[in-house]
Amino acid sequence: MKRTTRLLAGAFAALAMTVGLTATTTNTAAAVGTDASPRDYQPYDPATVSSVPIAYPGMFIDFTGDMSPRSPTDTALKYYGKYCTLGVVGTDSAGRKIGITAGHCNEAQLVPDPANPGQLKKPGQDANLEPCTSQAACVNPDYPKYPGVKPGTSVTNNDHPVYDFNAVKYAQKNNKPQVNPIGWVRWVDANGLLKNGEQNLETTTDYMVIEFAPEVQLSSQVRDKDGNAARQSGGGLFKVNSIYSGAGGAPALPPIAIGLNTSTWIENYGARSDRTPDIFSVGVNRGAVGAVNNGIIRSYAANKNGDSGGPVVMNGTGKWVGITFGAVPGLVSPYSSTSAKNILDNLNSRNDVGSGFVITNN
Repeated sequence: MKRTTRLLAGAFAALAMTVGLTATTTNTAAAVGTDASPRDYQPYDPATVSSVPIAYPGMFIDFTGDMSPRSPTDTALKYYGKYCTLGVVGTDSAGRKIGITAGHCNEAQLVPDPANPGQLKKPGQDANLEPCTSQAACVNPDYPKYPGVKPGTSVTNNDHPVYDFNAVKYAQKNNKPQVNPIGWVRWVDANGLLKNGEQNLETTTDYMVIEFAPEVQLSSQVRDKDGNAARQSGGGLFKVNSIYSGAGGAPALPPIAIGLNTSTWIENYGARSDRTPDIFSVGVNRGAVGAVNNGIIRSYAANKNGDSGGPVVMNGTGKWVGITFGAVPGLVSPYSSTSAKNILDNLNSRNDVGSGFVITNN
């Protein structure tokens, strides 16, 4: 009873310090797709927004490109893979078009299950916990359709595509040809996932680098589930078009919030929250920063599964300060973001795809 009381008190405290609180009961803001996942929303026609593919902060991204329903004769859940939110877009020192999202959005590299010949499982995980429940589903080559990349290793091939979730859903719903990927995974930080495939809550550099296809146009404007320009809590356009920096111009960490001075708060956008609202959640969530530890921002700006990697900015501005990481339920600042400073310090030190990142401002 005492523990329940403390948790409820924490929830009320969080409500007092946020606008658009999103409820969550898990430690991760990534989401795995099965038949029960939120893939039933009405997609919009991408052509109404742009005649060419675009990539923008807040885009709902998918790593399988497959939303077709399972066969009526298949009694097992269909594995659709993970889905997340894109955090920021820009170019690197070589002129490549780059996107950044959460590293734990990477699919686990599945391994054979010795207890069930012919079946696959996540490393160290009981096959019974997998979203497939029959041997036929487990051995299907679409499970997962594109296994994850090896973390900490540069990827030069196009074997790990990234898709526009909305475009895939629209094509499937309207019997149109399968869409092309918007890009490919080039790097996943080695610390985002534990060896058993679960999220590492202790990492300070949970990010993924995506290289977009040449035809993809970059935009700094966040768009909502209907394809409209998203707006911040204060009513202005939600753009991510600069990097939050210190006096010397280097990426900086946000300050601890000063009471109800909302100029010291942060604000995020979550594509999953926008598509599956409840009594607490909205697409845009803002809240006070309660702590910054080793570049991890703890705040009351809420998130939920599927918001991982989404853009986090200083409240009321377009200044990118981080990406959504997850949540650790507790009394103080339960929602976490990986800071842009941590990401860029690590990325720029590697002299690889994405290094020399310059944020898009248009």
